[in-house]
Amino acid sequence: MGLIGVVKCLNQEGELCTKFPSDDLKLGSQIVVYPSQVAFFVKGGAICDEFTSGTYTIETENIPILNKLINLPFGDQSPFKAEVWYVSQLAKLDFKWGTIIPLQIEDPKYHIIVPIRANGQYGIKVTNPRAFLECFIGNQESLSSSRIEQYFRSLILSKLISSIAKKILFNQISVLDINIYLDEISHYCRESINPSFQKYGLDIIEFNIISINLPDNDSSVQTL
Repeated sequence: MGLIGVVKCLNQEGELCTKFPSDDLKLGSQIVVYPSQVAFFVKGGAICDEFTSGTYTIETENIPILNKLINLPFGDQSPFKAEVWYVSQLAKLDFKWGTIIPLQIEDPKYHIIVPIRANGQYGIKVTNPRAFLECFIGNQESLSSSRIEQYFRSLILSKLISSIAKKILFNQISVLDINIYLDEISHYCRESINPSFQKYGLDIIEFNIISINLPDNDSSVQTL
């Protein structure tokens, strides 16, 4: 592949981060960043610069850190090698979650342990692209939303168990009335879980508990 004159990347469904397929760049090349994208120059694992939406011309003056790392000559069309990564800030809203095994919750009204199952949906958005890139990208070419879902699945479920139990206890909510409080519990769970996402450059922008179910054939439920 020859020297690249224009660097750009269209947002692909499900892709949160993508590396431009060539690192053969030259001074005078243009980098195009579409809305809801942030582009990064990376050399030797170091982030040299970042660009928000717009069109930019690669020059030694506007990428001084890159110039120091590569020792670019001051000449028109001078070639150099550097990776360009694109991070998408489009919201992804269709992540599903559900308890694999019943959660053992103590009913604060009847003081018995009751097994419940819960399921719902959440959405995420990259709000700190630099932190996201530094945390997740190693030697891979891209990072999909499905990979992120896999990374955080166990964390969500473990935090969820604790959050639901605390909310029920703090507000003295009986499991028989729990579905009345789904919106309130959903908000509480989001506030509890979100800090674990934020340190990776992500934010939970929606978190909904769709249903909380009690197994009718369980002996503890039958006594309520």
